[in-house]
Amino acid sequence: MFRFLILALSFWLTASAAQATQTMPLDTGRTEITLISGHDAVEPGTQFTVALRMEFEGNWYTYWRNAGDSGEAVQIVWDLPDGVSAGPIQWPAPEVKTVGPIVSYAMARDVWLPVTITLDGSVDTNQPITLRAHAYFLVCDDVCVPEDGALSLPVGIGSPDINPDDMAKIQKAKAKIPQEGEALGSAHMDAGKVVFNVKGLPNGFDDPQLFPHENPIITHSDTIDLVAAEQGLQFRATPGYGWDEQTPPSFKATLVAKDGRAIVVPIATDSRVEIGGLKSGGAAVSLASLLGAALGAFLGGLILNLMPCVFPIISLKALSITKTAHGERRTVRRSAWSYTAGVLVSFLIFAGLLIALKAAGASVGWGFQLQSPWLVALLSLLLFAIGLNLLGVFEIGGRFQNIGAKSASGDSSFASFLTGVLAVIVATPCTAPFMAGAVGLALTGSAAVTLMIFFALGVGFALPFLLIAYVPGLLSKLPKPGPWMETFKQILAFPMFAAAIWLAWVLTLQSGPTGILKLMLSALALAFGLWALRKSGGIAKVLAGVMIALALILPFTTAPADGSADLNFNIWSAQAVETARAEGRPVFVDFTAAWCVTCKVNEALVLKSQRTAQLFEDTNTEFLVADWTNKDDIIAAELERHGRAGVPLYLVYAPGAEDVRILPQILTYEILKEALE
Repeated sequence: MFRFLILALSFWLTASAAQATQTMPLDTGRTEITLISGHDAVEPGTQFTVALRMEFEGNWYTYWRNAGDSGEAVQIVWDLPDGVSAGPIQWPAPEVKTVGPIVSYAMARDVWLPVTITLDGSVDTNQPITLRAHAYFLVCDDVCVPEDGALSLPVGIGSPDINPDDMAKIQKAKAKIPQEGEALGSAHMDAGKVVFNVKGLPNGFDDPQLFPHENPIITHSDTIDLVAAEQGLQFRATPGYGWDEQTPPSFKATLVAKDGRAIVVPIATDSRVEIGGLKSGGAAVSLASLLGAALGAFLGGLILNLMPCVFPIISLKALSITKTAHGERRTVRRSAWSYTAGVLVSFLIFAGLLIALKAAGASVGWGFQLQSPWLVALLSLLLFAIGLNLLGVFEIGGRFQNIGAKSASGDSSFASFLTGVLAVIVATPCTAPFMAGAVGLALTGSAAVTLMIFFALGVGFALPFLLIAYVPGLLSKLPKPGPWMETFKQILAFPMFAAAIWLAWVLTLQSGPTGILKLMLSALALAFGLWALRKSGGIAKVLAGVMIALALILPFTTAPADGSADLNFNIWSAQAVETARAEGRPVFVDFTAAWCVTCKVNEALVLKSQRTAQLFEDTNTEFLVADWTNKDDIIAAELERHGRAGVPLYLVYAPGAEDVRILPQILTYEILKEALE
């Protein structure tokens, strides 16, 4: 009988030891948690792994190390014997959970969180140890419920004793923990975005998602754009409130590929990982796409000659060619080539400025110079002066070259060159058909691509005058010079005044009443100075110089008006879009600017019409306006995200559709109606 009792006790002890590798599951309400080890016994001075297993019912989930927009990461508080320590949680790859506009990083279903336990040599070998852990976590579905549970796991001390079944489960869980490899990354600010450059990724690691370990480095609810590069990948994300001067010099991020593989990448913020030139849309910019973009830029440049913002300047050149058409052809061609040189040089300088400003982190795009109130004021003043000159109010002697008069008379190559420069400056508020995609590619591609596309744009813009100069049939059809030309020259003054008024209106939207007052005072000083310049006497000349200097200085004192309208549901923001979409409403977004002529034409003919208002009401459409009249990095970044470098841009978000629809730049009611219905 005694032997039987000893044998039974031995079997019970053996069974107890076998169960010691995991605790009994603890049901916290919506989750069962268990503490599991692959070891029955361990040696002092060694390490082993314990995992917190969390099994969630139904659609319930908990939060990753970076919870995202809301939530709280799982925490394990340890109570351990002397000589025993626990390392940090080893986190598996997360998944994205979206509830309305809120984006969180979560873990669901069967979650294993391994932790390394270390025993030093001082641990007593005469008795087992007990690992006590208290887990705190949120469990969420339609609602979130805080839960917690205490677990105790005894572990023997002595020769290593492994439980094969639980050890296999532990090893399987550890195999799913993302590890660091050869990949390196960096993060820096560019155009209002946190830009992550990553290189050294494994082969076939396609379309990864980015999960920074730090929160709130980025705004998780905003889209993270992914673009392939020659030597890696680039992510562009909206910065969170934690991205500031206190941002750590380095942190880590988990990348999860579309096939489920995950890696950890160290991210440096005090240096930059070079990944080469960006590719377009995640694919290499092929020769065909470059040629297509160049052709689009060329056609856009041709059509740009017909846009209303360019006509006042183009008409001067047309008058010059008409006057000399029946004279020496050599003179006509020299003038046309001078004008072409002015156009091409200006477009290339414009492209170079864009490249430099983008490289410096500025947010710029097509027409960016008209976001500077002082330049708008100077251009308005210049067009006003040209108009006065065309009316014969003043003439400047041979020591000075007046752009308007000399271009009209056609007897100065330098004046033709300057006319080309001026034409390019005032052309950029307009965006002709075919231009948007080409310019968008130019600003997202390499410097060489940018220069090539802007050169093609300049060739298209200047080509009509070269054709007129080199095709005798066209020259012969032009009217012969005569007294009518003086009248025509005076008539051209009024488009100049109209353009000056338009720029003055743009200035009122940028700088308010103060800006327009300074412009009017500048125009008054300029007019008085030009009048005084015609008078004889030293005092008149000094007075003229002072007044003209004052006219030129005042525009530089203009600045954007203080303050802005309070944000409301009619003002574009990513949050406003997401809110309307969460309500199941269609969304129409108008990216516009006061200096964008195409925008204002579409606005007058389509967007402000009564039937469009009725269409928005009938379809319950949320109409949002993104006004780019003044510099705005967030709007510029959104334009770039959609492959555009300027306005107009029209977006339609249909209910239930994942992809946004980009409407044509020349908008009609029928296009809008078809997109919304």
